[in-house]
Amino acid sequence: MNDPKQPSGTQDSLVTIQTFEGGSDLQLIHGYGDNGFRITGARLSGSVFVLPRITQSWTPPADCSQLTAAHITALFDDPHPPLFILGVGGAPMEPLLDLATQLRSIGIALEVMSTPAACRTWNVLMSEGRFAGAGLYAIA
Repeated sequence: MNDPKQPSGTQDSLVTIQTFEGGSDLQLIHGYGDNGFRITGARLSGSVFVLPRITQSWTPPADCSQLTAAHITALFDDPHPPLFILGVGGAPMEPLLDLATQLRSIGIALEVMSTPAACRTWNVLMSEGRFAGAGLYAIA
């Protein structure tokens, strides 16, 4: 990746995606990969939980099929967002119907996708001013 902030000759295997200009505190995802993320200029290792104005480390179960609503809702303030994007690493192999049902019962729609697709979707949602949350599994 060519990153003007990286010293010449150093390698970073993050995939760079759209950058939005401006001085807001929106949590925009500028890169992913190498077992972490670059969000609003900060490099974070491991999986993350993202809300429009805050990002925090997240330790979800290694197997995303073991996720429950409690793994997600414990990190929300009130009110919770009506949409939760879950980036499960690679292409999702199952729709996580139990988790979707648990979240729907409290008014949260679940969208499951690969982590790269979730990162791109997150930035689109933020550019539209939408209120959402995201749980992103780190990828190598």
